[in-house]
Amino acid sequence: MSPVKGDAKFTNEVLRLAGLEVRTCIQCGTCSAACPTAHLMDNSIRRLVKFSLEGRKEEALASSSVWLCTSCLLCTVRCPRGIRPKVLVGALRDIFEREGRKDKDQAYEDLFMRQIMDLGRISEALLSAEYLLADPASAVQTMEMGLELLPKGKITVQKDRIKGTDEVKSIFAELGKG
Repeated sequence: MSPVKGDAKFTNEVLRLAGLEVRTCIQCGTCSAACPTAHLMDNSIRRLVKFSLEGRKEEALASSSVWLCTSCLLCTVRCPRGIRPKVLVGALRDIFEREGRKDKDQAYEDLFMRQIMDLGRISEALLSAEYLLADPASAVQTMEMGLELLPKGKITVQKDRIKGTDEVKSIFAELGKG
């Protein structure tokens, strides 16, 4: 399947990153049927492949499905054509991030990663408080989750550093995230 319309440069970049075998996709849907998180996705894995091959960049990159892949590889194991849909999802993530795009949950991820880098751990209470300041619209959801986790002892208030935060920072630096 070659791009019908859309951004041929995008399709070529996806194929370069994910492998030319993606072009042999017959759109059978086996990848989507095998996916344990498919019920949470706005677009199935099959549709992400289709969007990519048709050069439908904005639809592919705007899909929250790209971030719901758990890397279980069931899609790859079950694909009758030997395509690696998980690698295609990784390619879409890579393109998304290289373009400096931010998804709606990026603020949370940024705060989470900063805490890991600074403290070597997460303080749920501190993370929740910082996230509420970054995204006040999430207040109800954050409080509901807190009320569920608090009686189970799942919320920590610790904000002291672990030993070895220098090593954690060097890992982030190696990944280009620090």
